[in-house]
Amino acid sequence: MLLRKKSPIESLIPSTLLAVNETEDVAEITNQVPQNDSIARREKLKEITELGLKHMEDKKVRTTLLGHEIVLQDVVAKVAGAVEWVEAQVKDAIKDLPYASIVMAGVSLVLPLLKNPAAAEEANRDGFTYVTSQMRYYAAMESLLLPQDTKPDLKDDLTERLVDLYKLIIDFQAQSVIRFYRTRTKNFFRGTINYDGWDQKLQDIKDTDAALVRRFETAMSAGSLQALRDIGRKAEQSHKVLDDTFIKIRELVAISRDYLDFARKMERRMSDADNNACLRDLQTTNPCHDKERIEQDKGGLLKDSYGWVLDNADFQQLRDAGESRLLWIKGDPGKGKTMLLCGIIDELIKSTTHATNISFFFCQANDNRINNATAVLRGLLYLLVKQQPSLISHIRESYDDSGKQCFEGINAWVALSKILTGILNDGRLRDTYFVIDALDECTTGVNQLLDFIVRDLTAHSNIKWIVSSRNWPSIERALDTTLQKVKLSLELNEKSVSAAVNTYIQFKVDELAKRNGYDSNTWNRIRHYLSLNANGTFLWVALVCQKLANIPGWEAQEKLTAFPTGLDAFYRRMMDQICSFDDVDADLCKSILAITSVVYRPITVDELVSLVNIPSGASGNYRALAEIVGRCGSFLALRERIISFVHQSAKDFLVEKASKEVFPSGIQYIHHSIFSRSLGVMTGILRRDIYCLRAPGYPIDHVKQPDPDPLAAARYSCIYWIDHLNDYGPIRDKTSDLQDGGSVDKFLHQSYLYWLEALSLLKSISEGTLSMTKLDALLQTLEDHSKSVLSIAWSHDASRLASGSADNTVKIWDPATGKCVSTLNGHNSWVHSVAWSHDASRLASGSADDTVKIWDPATGECVSTLNGHSSLVLSVGWSHDASRLASGSADKTVKIWDPATGECVSTLNGHNSLVLSVAWSHDASRLASGSNDDTVKIWDPATGECVSTLNGHSGWVHSVAWSHDASRLASGSDDKTVKIWNPATGQKDVAVLRVATWAEGPQLKTVTEEQAGLPAGIFVLKPGGHCVIVQLALS
Repeated sequence: MLLRKKSPIESLIPSTLLAVNETEDVAEITNQVPQNDSIARREKLKEITELGLKHMEDKKVRTTLLGHEIVLQDVVAKVAGAVEWVEAQVKDAIKDLPYASIVMAGVSLVLPLLKNPAAAEEANRDGFTYVTSQMRYYAAMESLLLPQDTKPDLKDDLTERLVDLYKLIIDFQAQSVIRFYRTRTKNFFRGTINYDGWDQKLQDIKDTDAALVRRFETAMSAGSLQALRDIGRKAEQSHKVLDDTFIKIRELVAISRDYLDFARKMERRMSDADNNACLRDLQTTNPCHDKERIEQDKGGLLKDSYGWVLDNADFQQLRDAGESRLLWIKGDPGKGKTMLLCGIIDELIKSTTHATNISFFFCQANDNRINNATAVLRGLLYLLVKQQPSLISHIRESYDDSGKQCFEGINAWVALSKILTGILNDGRLRDTYFVIDALDECTTGVNQLLDFIVRDLTAHSNIKWIVSSRNWPSIERALDTTLQKVKLSLELNEKSVSAAVNTYIQFKVDELAKRNGYDSNTWNRIRHYLSLNANGTFLWVALVCQKLANIPGWEAQEKLTAFPTGLDAFYRRMMDQICSFDDVDADLCKSILAITSVVYRPITVDELVSLVNIPSGASGNYRALAEIVGRCGSFLALRERIISFVHQSAKDFLVEKASKEVFPSGIQYIHHSIFSRSLGVMTGILRRDIYCLRAPGYPIDHVKQPDPDPLAAARYSCIYWIDHLNDYGPIRDKTSDLQDGGSVDKFLHQSYLYWLEALSLLKSISEGTLSMTKLDALLQTLEDHSKSVLSIAWSHDASRLASGSADNTVKIWDPATGKCVSTLNGHNSWVHSVAWSHDASRLASGSADDTVKIWDPATGECVSTLNGHSSLVLSVGWSHDASRLASGSADKTVKIWDPATGECVSTLNGHNSLVLSVAWSHDASRLASGSNDDTVKIWDPATGECVSTLNGHSGWVHSVAWSHDASRLASGSDDKTVKIWNPATGQKDVAVLRVATWAEGPQLKTVTEEQAGLPAGIFVLKPGGHCVIVQLALS
């Protein structure tokens, strides 16, 4: 009431409490306290006081741990009911002293401080306890010291003094609360200023209080004076209680803080552990380490060899122009694109602020860990999150649901691209450069990657991409879909590139001069030759200098001109040099080149020994192995026991232009060799508890690799053997390996659990899961016949498989899906034989119903039924041009048919028993048949005459087969032998290879021929997958 006379109440009470609804914006609050209604105003002030009490109840110490809010129990409430005592003081004052509502409204602001020890500690402790303990004393002043009968002059003087004291009290209270609330709610106390000088504020209150009491003592009654003194004594008691309370509060606050600090540290540790696990699973490679390795392999990063690009207008346009978002650096092999990007990355790191992210990735085609679009995204995300850790929340959303699986498998690209898209759309993402080298070496998913890069270029002004590749039209077409790109062609910047190459030449020749002691004439001659023939190709210079490093200085000039100009010419010279070695060394080098060209990642020397026939004296000798690898010309590099190509162009040359020398039997043969040798090495090495952990549940993160590592030679094989099985040819070529009792079946029965243990130790269980999925696809069982399957035949392109059954049907299968695409009904008895025409437009079947049927596989219709045999048909076979069809029958005859008319054009008589097999020579000039009479007959189809009868078997001849050039004929019999015949003479040209009855079941793989045309040996798969040659002696 007194203060209303002097100034509006809103100027003294912070607007926070005027807004009883805490959701109101303080800035919008106006004069809410009734101005002319004293009763309503008193009620409003009472509401404000009660709100202060509510704040006191609500303000508790809260913290968030492990994603959950934890409310710590009020530490002050534990101290002998001190807070309840203060609340009672205020409530009594409101009830008993209605004219003190304004002071109590201000006092109520202070109450929440008592329930927040941290905030209370920040306020001036002495002033806080003093003012709080004086609450009731101040509230009583108006009614005790200003009775209605006071003289007007005295009353005005005392009123002025009391108002001044109230102002000081409320000001102190308000500023204490400001410090408490300002850090908790952004809408509180807008426009306030900082206050300090707590000691002076307290002294002003005490001085004004003392002066007012002295003035009152000259004018008040004895009773009033005594009442005021009684309240004063209670205030002193209250002060002491509060002092004691705060001592205990400080002790409890210290304990609470220690607990919170510990809990927060534990939360950070647990959160960091989860994040670190996520990053470990995300990482396939560390691009920073890849960059260091590449620079070391190439002899170090020379700034003068890339510095020109920093002043290039195209590069500056990307760096400085906001509308340019993509720079494509393109050039031919060996032009220095990779080192150029290494230099750009270094310069971006130096020139940009710490608030800019630089994320990069280097694709390498010969390593399937870093040659696909999924690996690119994983690498970019890994470096991005390492630089801006808060972005890991985007990865954790998927990772917490799916674990490592979200980074792998067939859906990995979908998951990772969504994660990166979410990051790109995150407003927290800083300015970011993405750098990708060698898009042309991204062998899987490059189109997806290019689409992702160009898709949203316009949407992200803070993102810029720098990519490099060869001059591939497919990449150019993809990048041409955006207008926000800049092309930097190394061929169009020939002058700058040549200058950089010349700088590199001078650097390399200086190194050679120091190493080999060149005189000035040799130095000039070599530098001149390299400059004249480099043609702007860094790689050519590096390869020539590598060869010169091993040539004495006095001989260097003489040898120099032997190095031809151009990469392909250089590689050809190296290949010719290898072929000039003696046969053993040449074959060894070509075997090593073949293996390293086909493997899915660079292999170690230990792994090489398990995949190639290395001379026994060199197997465990690293120096000898390094020397052998060194003999492979300038194709390979050996660093830290890892063998890799010096450049992708070297591998390209071997595969595309030297395949006759390196892959004389085809790349598929090398795949099969790696597959079979992998089974052998795993069978020989893998065993239970190979690391001697002696604890089945031993944590994988605690496993330490033994030295020497018993898995060293089998690491590659454990992870990739199924991939090589999958890639060594069409499924028809894998039948022997995949059948029951075959090499795969034996390995899984013998070593499956050991293999899983090894994969776990290699931290490659996920790769093993994918491999088993591939193996499962190869092991499809085609189930639909209701009785025994008597015959199967592949179409020439392996897109279809036909089967004949005792259920009287022929079925056509899709081997890719394992589904039956057609069932051919028409025979009345068992179907003994099926055969495709070369173009797969027709399918023939021979049945126990004495007929041959010709089918249209596309429609499933029978186009012709060939009648003529008097007993069951056991074999059918097409001529290569499909103009003739032969059939062998239990009626002891072979018949030749015209498929177009269905007429029998010839009946071949001569066998004394069932004809079990027929086969045409490739040119259809001869027809062979095998019979139960233990003979093989060769017929002239044109005349129907038997030109030769081959005797020698002592059992039924079940199968006959021609070599492609018809120079040899093979036959298989119940007498357990395979015989190879010379059809021209009708004699055996080689000794018989008798098929042994080993339990492990060896298998006839192929026949090899020497230049003379005679079989030199037969490959036999021995136990463990080893392939050996059994030499055949001439008879």
